[in-house]
Amino acid sequence: MKLLAPITTLLYSASVLAQDTRPPDNCDTEDKSRRGADFVLREHEYDPKVPALRAIFAGEGRLVSVADVFNDGNRQMTADATIESTWRWQSGDVDTETWVPQGISTTADALDVGTYEGYDGFIVSWYTNTDGKASSARVSLVNKETLKYRHILLVYPHAEDDFREVPIHAGGVMWYGNTLWVVDTDNGIRVFDMDNIWHVDQGDAVGKNGNGGYSARGYKYVVPQVMWYEWTGDFPFKFSYISLDRTTTPDSLLVGEYREDSADHPIRQVRWDLDYTMRTLKTNVDGLASATWAYCVNVDRAQGAVQVDGTIYISRSNSAVRAGEIFTWTPGGPAVKTQDVRPGPEDLTYDKRTKEVFTLSEHAGNRYIFGIKVSELQP
Repeated sequence: MKLLAPITTLLYSASVLAQDTRPPDNCDTEDKSRRGADFVLREHEYDPKVPALRAIFAGEGRLVSVADVFNDGNRQMTADATIESTWRWQSGDVDTETWVPQGISTTADALDVGTYEGYDGFIVSWYTNTDGKASSARVSLVNKETLKYRHILLVYPHAEDDFREVPIHAGGVMWYGNTLWVVDTDNGIRVFDMDNIWHVDQGDAVGKNGNGGYSARGYKYVVPQVMWYEWTGDFPFKFSYISLDRTTTPDSLLVGEYREDSADHPIRQVRWDLDYTMRTLKTNVDGLASATWAYCVNVDRAQGAVQVDGTIYISRSNSAVRAGEIFTWTPGGPAVKTQDVRPGPEDLTYDKRTKEVFTLSEHAGNRYIFGIKVSELQP
């Protein structure tokens, strides 16, 4: 006599079937969770051109450290005397239309101790446009003690003795150990090496000059891309922002999408596990990293998200003049608006030392870094 499967087994099989049929490319289902296995990145290993370039700069005494840059700020942020944890960029950066700030991370992301090479600070990404397309990206290292900062151009090795600028929107950044992760909207995530900061000559060109020296759009320092994670899905996914979560085991990163209207496009957040010993994603033998979690999150115009102990905080921009918003969300429940903030809030990051979520505002004339206590973001 053939035995029937236990009821629990049948229920489990039905559950697996339901999971397998949830479409990763739209959110038109009652169950908004998605299979992480449908969101896969391919690891491209360390660029072999980097060591050759490093040797050139090291040989000339032009290899510098993060501490060197933190201690070499040539611009000055100003603290708001009336609002705690609020800082304004200096004139020229606060109002420029050429560069737009996007991503934020901190030394508390980089290392669990909270400081990096003895310094406490922020790192912020910016992009610039040429003919309507992102043509270049830079990051700013902000010394939190002195509020001095300096811009660094992001570059990628073009040859063993040359580099070029990185044409991405740089919508979010995550500092993890000696690596800096920058989202590349349609393509995945690029990884830069904070142990390879190179001091270049003055000059407007980017890369090797005719005299054998190097320049970078007038910037003193560059940091090179060393590897990247390529999006492999056969459906579109926007890598709009990124954040680190040290409250999971293992550490993980969260990536999400900016969309104007969830009625027209799905809006999803996806999580990948990190290998803290290598500062890479956890991959299989084929170099593929499958997400461990994915979810439809219908918060229109979301610019950033960060998870802290299972709660996800989401920033939403509305316009250059209307207040932005912070939403608090626990997966499975509704996203609840818990705070109005300055117009144009962007990427988010969390500092466990002060229990603050930090973000930055992007619109010219109203550009700040500011923090909000998570105790103020409870529904």
